[in-house]
Amino acid sequence: MSRNSDGKMTGMPNLDETNRRLLLELQKNARRSNRELARTLRIADSTCLERVRSLQQSRGIAGYAAEVDLEAVESFRHFGLPLPEVLDVFVVTVTSDFQVLVAVQDPQRLEDFVLDRIAQYPSVADVHASLVYEHLRRQPVEILESTPSRRKPTPWIGS
Repeated sequence: MSRNSDGKMTGMPNLDETNRRLLLELQKNARRSNRELARTLRIADSTCLERVRSLQQSRGIAGYAAEVDLEAVESFRHFGLPLPEVLDVFVVTVTSDFQVLVAVQDPQRLEDFVLDRIAQYPSVADVHASLVYEHLRRQPVEILESTPSRRKPTPWIGS
């Protein structure tokens, strides 16, 4: 690594064995204290701190990320369904993970429900609400005969 005309460090630091171990340990758990990290690597606290800062400045460490607990995210389906306003919870494969059908008296109560109940759930990052003006349902549902498809079946990978 070298210094530019302003005296700032530039370029990638030397990825010696200590820096490699440091990066490995940070990937395992980046929330550890500097003291704990230094103890794990068996280096001085000040050395560890300087190396981490050097890696951050040179973009050797581009950032830190949170590991998502998928079980916690998946638990929204169990959160939403018991709410008295909720009629159905759909698990979908579009831009959202869930669609929730609710019944409320008016648009103000829909806003209250979204802001006070749905948006307060820890794993909810974004909410889109739509009003249904009319619900048409075909009853009874006609049972269609099974007809063979004219398309050739798509072979699955590994079959």
